Parts: sequence; structure tokens; C-alpha cells
Amino acid sequence: MRKKIALPVVAALVAALAGCGHSEGGSTAGPPASGLPSSDQIAAVPMGPLAGAADRTALAQSIRNPYAGNAQAVAAGSRLYIRLNCAGCHAYTGKGNMGPNLTDTYWSYGGLPVDVYKSIADGRAQGMPAWGAALPPQDIWKLVAYIQSLGGMYATDLTPRNPQEKERIAPELRGTPQGAPVAADSPAAGSSSP
Repeated sequence: MRKKIALPVVAALVAALAGCGHSEGGSTAGPPASGLPSSDQIAAVPMGPLAGAADRTALAQSIRNPYAGNAQAVAAGSRLYIRLNCAGCHAYTGKGNMGPNLTDTYWSYGGLPVDVYKSIADGRAQGMPAWGAALPPQDIWKLVAYIQSLGGMYATDLTPRNPQEKERIAPELRGTPQGAPVAADSPAAGSSSP
């Protein structure tokens, strides 16, 4: 009797498992036309605006999101955002809860696409988990494309993606690339040299 029951159960399990495949986040977005930036390029970009990293901005600006503006990738990124529970910290609107707001121009670790990629892949202190070991680079870039669609990030020319956000840039950061500190004697700081 056991063999009669076990055989159909095993057959049903084999059939069910045969239908399972590797999931890529349900994305229908194909590979980007320009190719993905290499992990070496991404690793060479220092975290956020750092004092003494003069070439940081040029390097960060040179790495573009290969999925930027791709509607299918943005939709796939939105699904990943929900599936990975990003909304638990950043809210479904991206306006932030216990995690930072993703729709404004205040970016602690830089608001360029590669900066956001690194924040997702490497994680950040104070609670941002590192997803680099769990997600392929394509999915991380799709998440970045979704976050870009929320309007708060910077374009690679260092202008806010949402023109309305220009007015919401912190006064101490206005006129600076990516919030880089302004030297006390620079024109952007508003002081005159003696």
C-alpha cells in the first residue's frame, strides 16, 4: 500500500520541481545595449564625497546605469524593491521611514547611479544590508533604475534628476558636486579671500 501512495507523491514532486527555474526577479528587460560596468570600475569609486578624492566625481560620473530610462528595467526594479522589502525601510513611495528618503537630493553616500549601486551591493552602516552576494549586478542596476525613476538622484552631470528638487538642496551643499564639502575660501562658500 505504501508503494502505491509513495509513487504518485514522488511523481508529483518531480513534476512540480521540473517547472521551477532560476528566477531573475521576473524581469523582461533584456541585457543593456551598452553592457554592464565591470566590478573593477565600480570598486574604484570611493564611497560618497570624500575629502582628498579629487578624481572621485569624474570617475563616478563616467559609470552610467545601463538600464537608465528603460521602462521594463524600471518595472523590474520596482518589483525587486517590493520583493526584497526595501519598502520596509524606505516606504513604498521611496520617501523613507527608518531608512533615508530616496526622492530628495540628500544623499549621504553620493546620489550618482554608481553610488546607489554601491550602497545596494555593499550595504551601509546603520542598517542598509549588502545585497551584492544575493543579487546579480543586472538586478542591482534595475533597482538603481527604479530609484532613479523616483526623481531624487543626481544625473551624471551632477544636476538633480527632478528639477523641483533644485530648490530643496541643503544650502550648505548648493553649488557643490554631489554635496562635496565647500572649502571655506571658495566662491561657493560665499566668503571672500582677504
